[in-house]
Amino acid sequence: MRGFAQFHLLKSTSRRARVIESDAGFTLVELILVVAIAIVLAAVAVPIYTNLQVSAQLNDSTSLMIQTIRTAKEKSMARISDLSHGVYLSAQSYTLYQGSSYIGRDPSYDRTIELDEGLTLGWNLSGTGDANDINFSRSFGLPNKTGTITLTHDVNGVRNISINSYGKTEED
Repeated sequence: MRGFAQFHLLKSTSRRARVIESDAGFTLVELILVVAIAIVLAAVAVPIYTNLQVSAQLNDSTSLMIQTIRTAKEKSMARISDLSHGVYLSAQSYTLYQGSSYIGRDPSYDRTIELDEGLTLGWNLSGTGDANDINFSRSFGLPNKTGTITLTHDVNGVRNISINSYGKTEED
């Protein structure tokens, strides 16, 4: 290790020069300690990062779902094509449609949104018509269904969306 060592000359009182050798670098113990700390920090950070991803995915999907329901209501109130509009729910997707019901719709106006992997859709709605079809009345935008829609992530997390009798849609 002499090739890497640095030498310093010090003046002594006896007029002799003493040589002091200093090694620059890390010991094996120091290196192992740094690696162990890095592993512990990574082990703590991975679950936190995963929870942040799940939360962000749920937030984005919930916002898009609420916006789609509100769009159906607004199109019905604006009497676009002089028809009502609605949202049809299924476990892995939902569809914004134009018409008095999903069955009686014009499929060329459909906008289907597929849920991200790991997300599922559930609902507890009451009212008239098909159990998973929310339709808004022309001009007034009143829904034929009220209740709760639930977005669930496989890993962790649930978001609830409520629709009241006036068509107000919001996250619970």
